[in-house]
Amino acid sequence: MAKVINPLLSFSASGQIGKSLVFTKNGRVREYVVPANPKTAGQMAVRNMMGDIQRELKLLGSVLRAELRSSFGAQWNSAIVGELTANDKAAYTAYLAEYNAFTTQQKADWATADTATPILAVKGALLYAAASAIYDMALRMGVSVSITLPAAGNHSTVAAEWVDSTP
Repeated sequence: MAKVINPLLSFSASGQIGKSLVFTKNGRVREYVVPANPKTAGQMAVRNMMGDIQRELKLLGSVLRAELRSSFGAQWNSAIVGELTANDKAAYTAYLAEYNAFTTQQKADWATADTATPILAVKGALLYAAASAIYDMALRMGVSVSITLPAAGNHSTVAAEWVDSTP
C-alpha cells in the first residue's frame, strides 16, 4: 500500500500501488518487477568471490581501515572489490598468478597468516591479492598507507599490518 503525501504524484509517495508502480526512497517511480534469484552456478561463484573479499576486508585493523577511508573515500571497500573484480577479474587473476609462483612453503606461510575463512578463494591467496590491490591503488593514487608491498617472503609483516589496531 502506497503512502501518498498531498495529491498523487505532486509531492511525495512511498511504497507500491498494486503490482504496477513502486515509489523508491529517492522519490522516483518505477515499474514493479518480480524479483528473480536464479542461483545459477556463475551467479553463486560471483557471490562467493564477493563474500570472500568482504570477509578478508572485515579483518582490517582500525589503523589501516582509517587510512583507507581517508585515502579512498567512504566507499573504500567497494573500491578494493572493484579493483579486484574489474575487467573480468584481471587484477585478481594477475595477483593469483604471482601467488601461484610461490614455493609450497611460502604458500603455506601466507595461508597461516590469513585468518579469514574463504569459501571459494584459496586461503592465503586472497590476503595476498587484497593487500597487493591496496598497495597498488595507493601507489597509483599517490597516497600513503601503512602496508608493505606483498611479496613471497613477507607474509608476517603484511598480516601484522593488516590487523594492527595500534596507532
